[in-house]
Amino acid sequence: MRIIQSAWTCNKPSLLTTSLGWLSPEYNLMAWTLSCLQLKKYYPELILYCDSVSAKMLVDTLKLPYSEVICNLDSLNIYHPQLWALPKILSYSQQEEPFLHVDGDVFIWKEFEDSLLQGGLIAQNMEAATDYYENIMISLESSLNYFPDEILNERKTKKPILAYNAGIFGGNDISFFKEYTEKAFDFVAKNILHLSRINVSNFNIFFEQYLFYCLAKKHNKKVKVLLPDTIGDNQYRGFGDFGKVPYEKDYLHLLGSYKRNDFVCKQMADRLRQDYPQYYYRIIDLFKTNKLPLYKDCYKIENTTENYLLQRYKKLINSDLKNKKESSAKLLNFDFKRNLKKELGDFKLNKNQFIDFEIFNSKINSIVKKDFVLFSKDYLYARDCKGNSYFQSLFENSEEVYSKVLVSDEDYRIIESRYNWSSFIEKQKVKDEGEIVVLEESETNFSTLIIPECDQNRFSLVYVDSLDLLILGILKRRKTVGELIEELKNYFDTKELKNNFKEFEELIFGRIRLGLYAKSIKYKQL
Repeated sequence: MRIIQSAWTCNKPSLLTTSLGWLSPEYNLMAWTLSCLQLKKYYPELILYCDSVSAKMLVDTLKLPYSEVICNLDSLNIYHPQLWALPKILSYSQQEEPFLHVDGDVFIWKEFEDSLLQGGLIAQNMEAATDYYENIMISLESSLNYFPDEILNERKTKKPILAYNAGIFGGNDISFFKEYTEKAFDFVAKNILHLSRINVSNFNIFFEQYLFYCLAKKHNKKVKVLLPDTIGDNQYRGFGDFGKVPYEKDYLHLLGSYKRNDFVCKQMADRLRQDYPQYYYRIIDLFKTNKLPLYKDCYKIENTTENYLLQRYKKLINSDLKNKKESSAKLLNFDFKRNLKKELGDFKLNKNQFIDFEIFNSKINSIVKKDFVLFSKDYLYARDCKGNSYFQSLFENSEEVYSKVLVSDEDYRIIESRYNWSSFIEKQKVKDEGEIVVLEESETNFSTLIIPECDQNRFSLVYVDSLDLLILGILKRRKTVGELIEELKNYFDTKELKNNFKEFEELIFGRIRLGLYAKSIKYKQL
């Protein structure tokens, strides 16, 4: 079966200066790269449909190994740039033999099952509407002047909206796709003068995924799905868990807000660096050469060429850096730029909040200037590069995990505050439009880890609760995972443990993962 992807830059002149829904431009390019390389690992025939801007970047510059490139999506440049599903629709329409389209934010770690690929119609999963989808549809119905009969008839049933997620879309029923894509373009064309009345981005869901469902239902077509569960439209949990691949998850899809999530994007980038360092540093070199900012910049060093960065990475990943401190002559090369006040957004502080935040911020500044500025960039960078492999090393074998050794890192600091500033700031970054983030207050204080980083911010913040602190305290001395679990049993009710031991164990494994992510816990290889 032909595996295809489609890339359209939405009328933007360069992929170096536009993020296309991602947190930043480099993450967009890293996602495309990782998606392509993982697909190519299992499917030698991998075809890209693209416009000229995408072709120049993905093929000519990044040299992604597509077996065929069909550059004919410039014809879409007459359309609204937020109609991002149109290049997919156009690509579907050009297929004359069985195919599977895989989005550029989808990543696989195994082949798709033959039973799936034999389907007449194929999709990622069935999607059920919450109030979110329903409200969008009501808005469209009041603003647009044309809907296909298949959608009108389905709406008359008064049934909840169902759709098929198009993370993967395709099948063997080519005649269906010919009819479907013609109706999709017709749906858009007949409403082209009314797009100013709607949120155009939201329209994509309905002319691609909902129309597909309605037409398949009309013709009584069976749709084979990769994932058997029906998922709510805004309830895609676990689709960005890079720490669980490939031993627990073999399919990820960074749909929706995952693209704007700082934590998920960094994990995705780290996975690219771990598995395909040459491509990762090619992207870094590209931004540095063009003097363009990186969201996470760990490369304020004299030489930032692809080859130099790659060789530096290989050296650091295999080294045992014992010298944590930087020589004073090098300290001026690294600026401290993070502004927590700006990260609060437009949140208005009352008197108590203002005082607590000022104390919280001053403690951080003191720690950074006194301690963190002295850390060697090579030491911190090597820590990050090595840490990305800890998850698989620890958890890929469920029986051996209990004998693995953990220890608390020595480099973090703990700050106490009346308000939960670190969680509030992180939630502000990924909140949906109109969403209100509540600032938590406590009579006893919240604990925040401040961790030294090698990027331009110089630190990261992570909220931890009493269980996290207990684990960090126990791990001040090296412990196996089994020893840690045995010691933690003393802090839980014996009867509850007996009845819910599996849940207890999963809770502790989850906290270990959080510690590894936060760099407050290290895996020690024997």
